[in-house]
Amino acid sequence: MIFGLTSPRIKLGLESIQQGVTGMSVGENIKRFREDAGYTQKQLAEIIQVKEPYISALERGQRRPGKKILPLLCDALGVDEKTILFGTREEYQRPLSYEEKVLLAATESLSKDQLREVIQYMMKLKASGE
Repeated sequence: MIFGLTSPRIKLGLESIQQGVTGMSVGENIKRFREDAGYTQKQLAEIIQVKEPYISALERGQRRPGKKILPLLCDALGVDEKTILFGTREEYQRPLSYEEKVLLAATESLSKDQLREVIQYMMKLKASGE
């Protein structure tokens, strides 16, 4: 899981899932959320460390995301597994920007007190308008 963005994993009965509640297939959902996130197929492939043709096959419905790939897709697209599988927008989250990801990575090993100091500094910075 990248930066702890996804919810607890749901049981994956992917073989039986054809279309979500919106009538869209898993592949169509992946394509829609990829486009919403502003990623090309190549960029998404790089983020989740697969080859670009795999993303294309997912979106065309020729392949389905496996147990290892689905969480990576969810993290990259900023949605939970239910959203990818069923197409709902419940718990939809926008993808993090590069800067937000760097900030999260930089704060991962900080103590709670150090995190509070960082937050206080950010609040002061935001209030100053700089």
